[in-house]
Amino acid sequence: MKFAIIGDLHGCVSDLKRIKRKIMKCQALFITGDIAGTISYSLILKSIIKSGRISRGKYIELVYGQYLHQFTEFQIKTAEKIFEILLEVNIPVFLTHGNSDTKGVREHLKLLADEKSNSIFYIGNSVVEYDNWVVVGYGFCSPANYRMPFKTPGEKKKDDIREDLSILEIKIKDLETKDNHILLGLFHEPPKDSNLDYIPKQSAHCGSELIREHISKMHYNYVFAGHVHESQNYECKNNQLLLNPGALVEGKWAIIDIKTREVELHKSLRHLSFGNLIYKIRHIFK
Repeated sequence: MKFAIIGDLHGCVSDLKRIKRKIMKCQALFITGDIAGTISYSLILKSIIKSGRISRGKYIELVYGQYLHQFTEFQIKTAEKIFEILLEVNIPVFLTHGNSDTKGVREHLKLLADEKSNSIFYIGNSVVEYDNWVVVGYGFCSPANYRMPFKTPGEKKKDDIREDLSILEIKIKDLETKDNHILLGLFHEPPKDSNLDYIPKQSAHCGSELIREHISKMHYNYVFAGHVHESQNYECKNNQLLLNPGALVEGKWAIIDIKTREVELHKSLRHLSFGNLIYKIRHIFK
């Protein structure tokens, strides 16, 4: 049995279409968040006109502030395109949101999953049981301390995250009734000090200590997380397999064989486009 894992799509419809056939050969798909698009050309132009400069920080401030309604509409449209592809893969799909997905997108993803499919599960902060799988989803992140703090809508204070995880732990215990259950964690933010959260350019681990404590306490069999685009990697530790599939917006994704625990880390060739170029050089603009 094989699982496909993708994350940090940021609206990259073409990349998802490119790997759809390979995903369909797997038995399930897990998505680690940041699903909707984040680069709106019209809002970039408005940001430049308003601020008088090209600034990533100013753009993010405006799209999650003054232009939130317009940005949410843009994100919902890209999320719907992603969802239409997910309907075509014809295997169980489990997805959570990420820090870049607005509240409106999170609500819309849940609505789409509830109304359009009985095999697509949105688990932004919840637990679902599927056959002998207990799948836990959590898409919120702590504020970043390794880059400029952008105050994205999926960020929460550490005390709030701690409380959320405590509630999830109670739900997990209520569902762990089968001797052969498999516990899978689907997070956006990776656990701290793992192969999943390392940024080479900064020589730093930037994951969550709370997620690390939680997965250790609950003895997950598999943990899938994203958020850190640079850290496409995995590790096996204490009978747990932890994996960051990398960012699909950069052509990265992964497959694991849960019988042999073999991991395939993929990086697809990407077509040159204006959107890809903007995303690739976004860090230049402070």
